[in-house]
Amino acid sequence: MSKHILVIGAGRSATVLIRYLLDQAEKNQTEITVADLQPELAASKVNGHPRGHAIGFSINAPDAAEIIARHDVVISLLPPALHTEVARHCLNSKKHLLTASYLSPELRTMDEEVKKHGLLFMGEMGLDPGIDHMSAMEIIHRIKDEGATIESFKSSTGGLVAPESDDNPWNYKITWNPRNVVMAGQGTAQFIQDGQVKYLPYHRLFTQTEKIKLPGYGRFEAYANRDSLAYESLYGLDGIDTLIRATLRREGYCAAWNILLQLGLTDDQIKIPNASTRSYKEWLMSYLPSSGKKSAEARVAELFRLGDQSPILKKMKWMGLFSNEKIKLNEPTAAQILQQLMEQKWVMKKKDKDMIVMVHDFMIRKKKHKYALRSALVVTGDNSLDTAMAKTVGLPLGMLAMMLVRNECRLTGIHLPVMKEVYKPVLKELTQYGIVFTEKLRTV
Repeated sequence: MSKHILVIGAGRSATVLIRYLLDQAEKNQTEITVADLQPELAASKVNGHPRGHAIGFSINAPDAAEIIARHDVVISLLPPALHTEVARHCLNSKKHLLTASYLSPELRTMDEEVKKHGLLFMGEMGLDPGIDHMSAMEIIHRIKDEGATIESFKSSTGGLVAPESDDNPWNYKITWNPRNVVMAGQGTAQFIQDGQVKYLPYHRLFTQTEKIKLPGYGRFEAYANRDSLAYESLYGLDGIDTLIRATLRREGYCAAWNILLQLGLTDDQIKIPNASTRSYKEWLMSYLPSSGKKSAEARVAELFRLGDQSPILKKMKWMGLFSNEKIKLNEPTAAQILQQLMEQKWVMKKKDKDMIVMVHDFMIRKKKHKYALRSALVVTGDNSLDTAMAKTVGLPLGMLAMMLVRNECRLTGIHLPVMKEVYKPVLKELTQYGIVFTEKLRTV
């Protein structure tokens, strides 16, 4: 008897996932349904596959529960705020649920009910979160099995642009959700450093970065994620001296982004009146001190003590912040204006390739010796559709879904992918798709 997998959401992140599921469908006797608000988008992803089906779907529609009930495994690629509603339907109809999003407190409260029905609700099964958990736990378990102690663990991940497509002064293009890029870091970062809990507020976040050099790929910088503290217990690293999870950007990005932040251009609270008739330069000037007839560029340089040839000014100019082009948005926030500019300037062209970089740095003590272990992953996309991001988010979800279909995963309850029975087979299969970590160990 055929099993049925439902993929809710057919956007950018779904492309590789859907292809993987369809490729695996025949040998696993599985039917794949792709559901989206736009049924024509779902149909384009199914592309006439004999075991693929495309339907229109809204989580708020009367038939949502009935559609979910017809399937064995549900993969939700909806915005995180909608996962709770999907989860309720899955619980009521006793279906497994997989997502790539962070687990919300609401979802965690369902754990006992999910267990009682013998179901698995797996969250954080994408790239970051997802592959980061699995690859970290594989190393952590291995180190502990060897009788060594982990003193420090720093993990950094970035969705970037491949070197051959890197053609702007920010060394960055939007490969994922642009809203997340604009709102990045809004909240105090918490982590453990040298045995102490540290708090890094938003206004200082992009000034305290760590430099990372990756041979063959150049220089990067990492800024701390919002909450690293939760991973001390999750990763079994209680009492660790240093634990920091961070986001990677190319060197120089954070200093420039910090200027935009200090100016107030990432604010998402205050509506800007008459924005539709104002230029980007006029809008920027409203955040700058009055200074006679000096240009916006000169005022920024004066305010932040930047030289005339500052790379930061070049980045801002290239972005269009000093331009006379009209904003054409109706009462937006500053963050929305900035996002519009980013979507115009940081766009991935059709032949562009993205690049995922993940770096785990461990400090390990074994007997009287101390070692530094670096595990690094670099994945490059094929084009603007088959992106590295779509591969690394979609494939882990698809692989676990097929494991459930084959009854190869007997976990129940609400989980993250930190256990051997999940990470071992998934990491092994990922190597077949070029998703391979390289390790380097050196004595300190």
